Amino acid sequence: MHSLGKLSLGILFVILCMSACKEDTQQKTTRSSGDSALDKLNALVSGSPDDATVLYDRASYQYEQGDYDGTIRDLEAALAIDSLVPDYYHLLSDAYMDYFRSKDALNVMMDAEKQFPERIPTLLKLSETQLILKQNEESLLTVAKILTYDPSNPEGHFMKGMNFRAMGETDRAIGAFQTVTELDPDLIDAWLIIGDLFMEKGQPIARQFYETATNIRPDDPNVWHALAYFLQNNDDDSAALDIYRKINVIDKNYLDAYLNAGIIHLSNGNLDQAMEQFDILAKVKPQSPHPYYYRALIYEKKGQREAALVEIQNCLNLDAEYPEARKTMGRLER
Repeated sequence: MHSLGKLSLGILFVILCMSACKEDTQQKTTRSSGDSALDKLNALVSGSPDDATVLYDRASYQYEQGDYDGTIRDLEAALAIDSLVPDYYHLLSDAYMDYFRSKDALNVMMDAEKQFPERIPTLLKLSETQLILKQNEESLLTVAKILTYDPSNPEGHFMKGMNFRAMGETDRAIGAFQTVTELDPDLIDAWLIIGDLFMEKGQPIARQFYETATNIRPDDPNVWHALAYFLQNNDDDSAALDIYRKINVIDKNYLDAYLNAGIIHLSNGNLDQAMEQFDILAKVKPQSPHPYYYRALIYEKKGQREAALVEIQNCLNLDAEYPEARKTMGRLER
């Protein structure tokens, strides 16, 4: 009787422990992260811990949120379950790169190349990673593989141009990007980079490439900005200002249009028009130090030293290391 009581108490103790552990596990599983989307993904992973696609979905979400540790953990787990999905390698490489672990990012893509030696998107990703790490010769070798499998691949020729540009071989870069425009005229960056390269060489033909880009993509403010910036740097301020106004019609929040238009007016002595542009910029993006810096210059030119000091201090409050602002502050204080 006595021993039976001990046995019953022992069984009861085990049951209570199991119940407590189960309750604790349920609490951990259902505990909210404060992010409803992540909670749903956590529940899916908890229900299917060996499902690589669910881990990838959570990793993708965590990557978007800037949680690189979580992204890396989930993708490594996904690859341990299924190593034959290229997207897992690509996203893992991106997470490592954004986490300033560039060597790991490269190693992941080299592993991906071993798994998928003829897959062009993977080879392009490897070439891009090598380019970022300034391994230009290695990147060009990867491009050569791409063009062996697909000689007319525009992105392969684009990567070739990017490497030549990084190596300072301007003419070869231009040739590669021109090939891109022949293979895929809609690959707009090729037109813009050719324009940039000719502008760096001081050749007016650059304008033709920028204008072609605007014809291909007339609603893209970035494309118009490239043309306006070229005109601004080639003493055609009136045409540049017209384009900056056009950009603000397309996208009223395109900040560089206000900034560059203000700089043009300031350099031409049109202080009130310049101030108008910098006022708009300060309203659209009050956390940018640039409008306060340039408004300080305008007040200085108008002889309003105290107002200039206020503006330059506002600028330095947002960016204490702004070099031109520090020089201006020193000048105003003297």
